[in-house]
Amino acid sequence: MLDFAPHSCRISILVTGDGHQHLLVEDNGRSLQLAVSGVSLLEPIRLTSSVFWPPEELKQRLNGMECLNGLRSTGRLQSGFFPTEPRRTRLRRVLRALDGFIAGSSHREIALALFGRARVEQDWADPGDHLRDCVRRAVRRGRSLMNGGYKRLLL
Repeated sequence: MLDFAPHSCRISILVTGDGHQHLLVEDNGRSLQLAVSGVSLLEPIRLTSSVFWPPEELKQRLNGMECLNGLRSTGRLQSGFFPTEPRRTRLRRVLRALDGFIAGSSHREIALALFGRARVEQDWADPGDHLRDCVRRAVRRGRSLMNGGYKRLLL
C-alpha cells in the first residue's frame, strides 16, 4: 500500500478536468512526478501493473518504480535515484555569465564574478586570451540556452 500521509516529503496532487491525476513528490531538491489513472490519489492506493512497457521505456519506468518503492520504505526520495548532472559546474558558470550579460556587465566584470579577482588580475591580460575566451564562450552558450537551446538538455 502506498499512503502519502506519513512521508516528510512535500506532496502535491493535481486532478485535471478530465480526471487525470498528477503526483509530485519533492524532497531536498529532488522530485518524482507520476501520472496516475484509475484510482484516487487522495486515498491510500495499491499500485499494480498489468501492462508491458515498450522496451525503450522499460529502464526509466523500472527506475521510477524502484524510486517509489524507496519512498514507501524510507519516507524519503533516496539520492541514489537522482544522479548528479555531470555538466552542473559548467552550466552554473554559463547561467551566471548570462545573468551578468543581461544585467549589462562587462566581460571583465563577469570574469570577476566567475573566477575571482586574483585569477582575473593574473590572466586577463594574458596574450593567449584564455580567460577572455572562456567568458565569451560562457555568455554565448548562455544566450543559446536562453534562445531555445535549453530544450536539448531535456533529451
